[in-house]
Amino acid sequence: MRIARIFFTLLIGLAAPLLHAEQPPILDPAFNPLLREKITDDLYGYRPKGEENGVSLFAQSVTDMLWNTVGGISAGNACAGLLQFGTEIDLGKTIGLPGGRFKNTWFWLYGGNPSNYVGDVNSVSGIAGSPAFRCYELWYEQNVLEDAISLRGGLLGLDAEFGFTDTELLFLNGTDGMPALMSQNLVNGGPQYPMATPGIRLAVRPVSWLTLRSSFSQANPFQQNENLHNFNWNFGPSGGLLNMNEAEARWESLLKDRKLPGVAKAGFFIQSGPPPSLPDQWSFGPPTSVQYCSGFYGIIDQMLYRAPGQDEAPSKNPVSGKAVSDGKSTAVDAPVRGLNSWLRLGFCPQSYNPLSVYTDGGLVYTGLIPGRKEDKTGIAFCFEQMSSGYMLLGNAQGIPGPSFESVIEFTHSFRIAPAIALQPDIQYVLHPGGSRQNGNALVVGFRAVVDF
Repeated sequence: MRIARIFFTLLIGLAAPLLHAEQPPILDPAFNPLLREKITDDLYGYRPKGEENGVSLFAQSVTDMLWNTVGGISAGNACAGLLQFGTEIDLGKTIGLPGGRFKNTWFWLYGGNPSNYVGDVNSVSGIAGSPAFRCYELWYEQNVLEDAISLRGGLLGLDAEFGFTDTELLFLNGTDGMPALMSQNLVNGGPQYPMATPGIRLAVRPVSWLTLRSSFSQANPFQQNENLHNFNWNFGPSGGLLNMNEAEARWESLLKDRKLPGVAKAGFFIQSGPPPSLPDQWSFGPPTSVQYCSGFYGIIDQMLYRAPGQDEAPSKNPVSGKAVSDGKSTAVDAPVRGLNSWLRLGFCPQSYNPLSVYTDGGLVYTGLIPGRKEDKTGIAFCFEQMSSGYMLLGNAQGIPGPSFESVIEFTHSFRIAPAIALQPDIQYVLHPGGSRQNGNALVVGFRAVVDF
């Protein structure tokens, strides 16, 4: 705790001049990267020229520094790092193929894992993983009928489209992406960050407010240290087959004359394989070999309050993923000051799969501090109930109190420059690892994000 207090004192002292200023210090942009939308600016003119011809480059660095101060396995700290970069190509602009899109995303993971000190299954750092250089996305997409139908095939991370909400992406915990209902029940966590598998996805938008998605992919991404680069493609029994399905409905106004947009989703998944069986030695976490699994979930992501004087933000086409305003695509969604919320619920009916019931939710306020319009303040919780089979096995093997894991998280993202965000974070983990083997853990630290 003393180290954490010293660190936060130094951090606040160094950041205070920027955090109390509505605008960064005025210097020549050529010498002040704080004034740039991206640290690398326009790459000597290559970036705007590329975008004009349909080629977009992106790169981002994310660093999590987290301390387990008390509870868990032991006190300690670790720094997890991620460098992600890639290219997105609009083939309509490059070769005249309307609706064609190609994307590739690469990860370089480095550093340690703070959960080694906590012993939790969700991972207090959502970016932590086995150090490696990985290909995460490598797919081609063809949209037709003004993006009403979209077919995508290649190397897919399904958490990019299924089971998530935009509001929860602020938080550091690993379950604030694809929910633990999937990551703890699917073999080796399923095709989600940082692992991906080959597959195909169909999205259909029959009406403007409704999108239907369905995907078939290799179920087993294999363990991270066995599939270092995500090219272990296996279409046999050990690879398995995963089918995910989701319906998404969007609305622009919750109440009459109130611009309070919202999203509701309902979905289910089926993983092929033999009937599920319990491990010989009790452990709460995803199975390491393919077995049958299914689950159902529902999500609502709703804006509750819009600060006065806000211009309406461009909405996003749920099929193409592009922001749309006045019928035209736009590159960036403008931040809207106000209060957003979300709630997710799900269950898995098989008693021999690790997780039976899952829920999470939270609140995020954008622009809470006067003069800090792009800062975000959030509080979130999650609860995951162990299945009856795993609880019986834990009790039979003398595990103290096998039952659930739960997390409460509070965070605030300071946008200290257009391309840089600093995000202090506190997490309280109850029953890390799903039992009372280790005490409840208090984790503190921060995330730093830099856009290149």
